[in-house]
Amino acid sequence: MKYEAAVKELQMIVNELESDAVDMDNLLEKVKRAKELLVLCKGKLRHIEEEIEL
Repeated sequence: MKYEAAVKELQMIVNELESDAVDMDNLLEKVKRAKELLVLCKGKLRHIEEEIEL
């Protein structure tokens, strides 16, 4: 998954959570997905940072 797509999906999840559009049954699923996306984005940023430092 590309960084931009991950950020876009993460933004959508945050918007849903902020608007209370997520019911309790799906809340855990959304939070887990958001965590996966954050890990992915951090990893990509870390990789880019390492490339720049070389």
